[in-house]
Amino acid sequence: MRIQHNIAALNSYRQLGNNNNSVSKNLEKLSSGFRINRAGDDAAGLAISEKMRAQITGLNTAQKNAQDGISLVQTAEGALTEVHSMLNRMVELANQSSNGIYDNAVDRTNMQKEITSLKDEIDRIAEGTNFNGIKLLDGSLDGAGSAGANGLVGGKIANWKAAVFTGTGKDASAASAIDFTKKDVILVDGSRVEVDWSTLSADEQTLLTKNWTTNNNATVSKDAAALMEKTINAAIDKANKDRGTSIDYVSVTSTANNQGFTITSGMKGTGASSIGFDQSAKPTTNKTVLGIVTGVTDTQATAAATSTLIIDPTSANGSFNMLINGEELNITTSTLTNTSTATDIVNQLQTAIDAALTNYDTAKGTTGTPDAMQGKVTVSFNNQGALEFTNTSGNKIGFSDKEGGEVAKTLGISAEGKAIAGGGLTLQIGDTAEDFNQLNVSVSDMSTKSLGIDSISVATQAGANAAVDKIKAAINTVSSTRGTLGAVQNRLEHTINSLSVSAENMTAAESRIRDVDMASEMMDYTKNNILVQASQAMLAQANQIPQGVLQLLQ
Repeated sequence: MRIQHNIAALNSYRQLGNNNNSVSKNLEKLSSGFRINRAGDDAAGLAISEKMRAQITGLNTAQKNAQDGISLVQTAEGALTEVHSMLNRMVELANQSSNGIYDNAVDRTNMQKEITSLKDEIDRIAEGTNFNGIKLLDGSLDGAGSAGANGLVGGKIANWKAAVFTGTGKDASAASAIDFTKKDVILVDGSRVEVDWSTLSADEQTLLTKNWTTNNNATVSKDAAALMEKTINAAIDKANKDRGTSIDYVSVTSTANNQGFTITSGMKGTGASSIGFDQSAKPTTNKTVLGIVTGVTDTQATAAATSTLIIDPTSANGSFNMLINGEELNITTSTLTNTSTATDIVNQLQTAIDAALTNYDTAKGTTGTPDAMQGKVTVSFNNQGALEFTNTSGNKIGFSDKEGGEVAKTLGISAEGKAIAGGGLTLQIGDTAEDFNQLNVSVSDMSTKSLGIDSISVATQAGANAAVDKIKAAINTVSSTRGTLGAVQNRLEHTINSLSVSAENMTAAESRIRDVDMASEMMDYTKNNILVQASQAMLAQANQIPQGVLQLLQ
């Protein structure tokens, strides 16, 4: 018999410790409700369930996104309800004025007053309707492919040259003075920016209406430069927001003699920048912008910038789709090499698009007609390193890859860059970043000008007759837009239902891995609790065994 080491007691103690650990784990699971509280409980199960949790979170957030999308669509569609009502009232007035019993100077004049008031309200609704600060009906979300819509491409720009405008301006009293009621298109590093001078206050306008050819006041020149810089940069902010671009700010400084201004963009690189005024885009463009006389042209002030691609041009070889109002046209590029330039890419695209549009017109029977698409989609590579598409057809255009291809994606004009089709708002309606989990919502400009009724008049019988058809066409346009918004809303409702089911099923799967079965765990707890008590009793018995040695002393 040994008393230095009580092996039976040691064994009972070890078993007691194991049973206590088991009871502790049972209590942890029962109190938390989780089968897996730490990686040690089930490492593989933990990894799987955490991925499921991330997916569930994404699905739930996507539901909220879709619900927000419905709210946005309802806001736009609700505003158009009133536009419809006003257009119907305008039809009534036009038809009424078409009747020969009314006097132009009295009766029709009063009818025209109401027409004018209704047009003003339609324009106010178009300009003011917004959701979370995002304007919905002013054309900002137009998917029709407005001029200068930008897509992104992997490119970078170098070799800039400064644009310096010398003091050749004229006084505001001259015929060539600045017209603050008109907008100017300024080319900032190749991107078109529309500057609205009418936003300036009376004092600010006065500051700019100086005779810069004789100005010798450095303070005035400095203040004018600061005002120009602020106004142009505000226009750049708007352009970036509306088109999803990243045009750099400009800086404006007065020249040494205070009789002119130097305008430089932020994309100077090792050189300077390219600034110009697009006077061909709008006949009404001020040709004396910022006090510069008409004779000053873009070519005097700018130098062509060169583009250095950071993509492999050969990856742009292949076929992809060009979409016209959803109809697919095949576009193929095939002769690009690893030494091809940005210009080569543009030329290749332009040739392929022209060929596709020619075939499109032939199939539609629109060749040579005003509805022909040929020549109405042009491609350029702007100085920001982005492909730029100009669409003057009035139809929606877009691009997408064919199954298995990535040409459009490489060029930055696929679903990831839907803004190239003229704008729109992309909703994230899934738990991943794939294209199919994104929905583009576009709403056309609902102003009277876009609807074609800005110039209608019922002040005469002939004008009223002509107005009827224009107003009915506007009603059809608004109806079409409301129908599109309604279809989007219905789709989003189905999306929410689908996401809800997916989230429910994924939660159930995650629960089976992560959650504890309370009944089963209670059985284990009961068993282990009894074993703890039993091992405690056996430890007490084992501690009594050495007492038997005392019997040998008798």
